Amino acid sequence: MNKPENFRDLGGIVGHNGKKIKPKRLLRSAALTVPMPPGYDLKQIIDLRSEKEAKKSPDIVPNGVSYIRADILMDGSVKGASIGSLVFRGKVAACDTYLMNVYTGFVTSEAARTGFATLINACANNPLGATLFHCVAGKDRTGFGAALLLKILGASDADIIADYMQTEKDRYLANKAFIARYSRRGLFFKKQQEALAVIMGVRPEYLLASFDAMDNIYDNFDEYLSQGLGVTPQTVQLLRKGYLES
Repeated sequence: MNKPENFRDLGGIVGHNGKKIKPKRLLRSAALTVPMPPGYDLKQIIDLRSEKEAKKSPDIVPNGVSYIRADILMDGSVKGASIGSLVFRGKVAACDTYLMNVYTGFVTSEAARTGFATLINACANNPLGATLFHCVAGKDRTGFGAALLLKILGASDADIIADYMQTEKDRYLANKAFIARYSRRGLFFKKQQEALAVIMGVRPEYLLASFDAMDNIYDNFDEYLSQGLGVTPQTVQLLRKGYLES
């Protein structure tokens, strides 16, 4: 069955007061460049990509489904470092540091906070049917967005990390093929391929870096939600009422 890369349903994860997330309500994936699998009452798509990314690989939006783009403004550079340059030079450790900075930037960047607030509010305002959110590969922007929603819904840190790390398994074959293709197109050296593997992968430390930034800047997650994202307690209650089983 065809489905978007890195596609999964967050349903079944245990949340607030031991209540499970409803199935077929919160979906995450890579870019929606293939049709959705059947059996999902899809109501809205939230695209976390930039305008340029969305134009390059447009989503397949079914009739009657709302499409919202919440640009996190990831422009391929963090603190002056370019992804392509780091990979080409085989800077493995610098690629790891780059991703640590990306995840910190999800918390410190005003554009990122605006985009993730849009994601959270759009989910809260969808009382029925499924919401699918995604970026390009469904790993960084989508992974952080999923972590926010899961934390709001009361999932344990262990379950949040487990969902985040599922990307490493779900993208294994696609990443392997991508690295092999580029190893024939100019990334001939082992260090270059290792650097590309780092950029395409996930580690718990990346997500934990964003949580540390929340604590350092806002003291705790609840203050990050209210002060950093402008998410109200009423929105939190809407999410829990709409997405947790009764």
